[in-house]
Amino acid sequence: GDCGAMALAALRHAAWLTSLTLDFHSNSVGDSGAQALAALKDAPALTNLALDLHGKASLPMPGSRPGCHGLQTNHVGDNGAAALAQLKQSPSLQSLALYLQRNDVGDR
Repeated sequence: GDCGAMALAALRHAAWLTSLTLDFHSNSVGDSGAQALAALKDAPALTNLALDLHGKASLPMPGSRPGCHGLQTNHVGDNGAAALAQLKQSPSLQSLALYLQRNDVGDR
């Protein structure tokens, strides 16, 4: 969730970090978690970054029991998306992949 995203944002202090992939698929990450992850723009050597913030499907998985949800949906909204756009300010970042499907970004 947001607390985990905030904790992992501390990786921005790793001077040797050049490539990072974080998979938060369906882990209850919201705007505050996305805002924390935007701080990765300050990682001095980071050239490749992939952030999977894909939310959970709105339909239950085949074979799952009703009311049994092991994963939480992500809920990144417009504020979180705006924060993630700050990643463009990174002087070292050459490749960026953001997966924001099934979140709260944009008009409804």
